Amino acid sequence: MKITVFSALIAFVFLIVGCAGPSNPDPVQNEDDGRMYYGSVIDLDGALDAAGLRERLAEEGRAEVRFEGDITATCPKKGCWMDVASGEDTVFVRFLDYGFFVPTEGAEGKRAVMEGEAFFDTLTVDARRHYAEDAGATAEEIAAITEPELRLAFTATGVMIED
Repeated sequence: MKITVFSALIAFVFLIVGCAGPSNPDPVQNEDDGRMYYGSVIDLDGALDAAGLRERLAEEGRAEVRFEGDITATCPKKGCWMDVASGEDTVFVRFLDYGFFVPTEGAEGKRAVMEGEAFFDTLTVDARRHYAEDAGATAEEIAAITEPELRLAFTATGVMIED
């Protein structure tokens, strides 16, 4: 019995520590232009649009690049993902090792530049349902997700959001 209680206590401690996740470092504001940087402060020159991203991925499969577009949505629970529209594409952006997050509200419609790795990613049904739940989809909308989806994706090491 002592082993069971002790094991349960250890499991509980690991659960609490594991769910805490990394802290979100404070964003950095550029005093000259008011831009906000999340994660690494990045250079803004040479950012590609989605068409340029697709072209690089056609050549390389995965590419370390800077990418720009307009934020259409962010995770309203934690800010751990965002959708960025550029031309005809919407790119699903996550953040390297959950090392930082973006605002959970108020970023929609703002221009963003991200630096990191672009690639095509197949989101599983479970992952799509999870992100839909995070975004506040109804139970019916979540239940309607029955197929995986191939998406243009990006893992950012740094993000700049214009105010």
